[in-house]
Amino acid sequence: MTHKPFKRFIGIDLGGGRGKKTALAVLDRSKGGVTVVALHPRPDEAPLYDAALIAAVRERGEGAVVCVDAPLTLPPCVRCDVACCPGQQSCIDAEVVTLRRLFGLGVGRRGKPAFTPYTQRATEAYLVRRRGILPREALGQGMGPLTARASFLVRALADRFALNDSLIEVFPRATLELLGFRDPYKKRVDKRIEILARLRDLSFAPGVWREECRQSDHIFDAVIGAYTGYLRSRDGWTVSPEVASLLPTAGWIWVPPGEMETAETSCAVAD
Repeated sequence: MTHKPFKRFIGIDLGGGRGKKTALAVLDRSKGGVTVVALHPRPDEAPLYDAALIAAVRERGEGAVVCVDAPLTLPPCVRCDVACCPGQQSCIDAEVVTLRRLFGLGVGRRGKPAFTPYTQRATEAYLVRRRGILPREALGQGMGPLTARASFLVRALADRFALNDSLIEVFPRATLELLGFRDPYKKRVDKRIEILARLRDLSFAPGVWREECRQSDHIFDAVIGAYTGYLRSRDGWTVSPEVASLLPTAGWIWVPPGEMETAETSCAVAD
């Protein structure tokens, strides 16, 4: 997989379709890094419901990669078109085979399954088993409406943005953990401001204030999501050979890579 030299990075912290928590950040390449040039919604703007969100992405989408903090694909069982399931142990779907390899077929106390391919994807298993990151499951508790909206967004933008290329799934908390920021930042204004100050190649354009990230962890996550897309483009991230064959059909959560995924792992964090 090759990465285009994207000039713009649009981060979306996706909330429910009828809620007010969706946030969008636009970062443009600048000398030495990226600059935050727009944050939405501002205090005087309406929430980013579907029509407004799609319009905002299309308006600013030239030369951009869209980075969404939500599952952009469904688990393998939900996508499957086999009329009668042969069972997890006999399934030949490549993603289920990968789940078996990563989790094994053992069961826990009282027969608890090692994994459930109707709620989990291989990308989530890989983060747990290989990177030590505990992600949300695509169709885990409370995730159904959000994953459904994300799937709709993929289709609504399909004429301009391609999955795992110009449209990627990100996980801001994982990005920060793998860059060395392990302290919780939700509801921690001081931590959010500290992180932004230490990302030395991230700046804010005139009239776009860090204060917005201070007031809203949703806007902060949108910024970090877009910044993740910038790092991926800058450093040419790839996925591990262990799971590379799953792309581009399977979903993937893009996070800073490990040693097997790239030779360049600099994270642009100030000392």
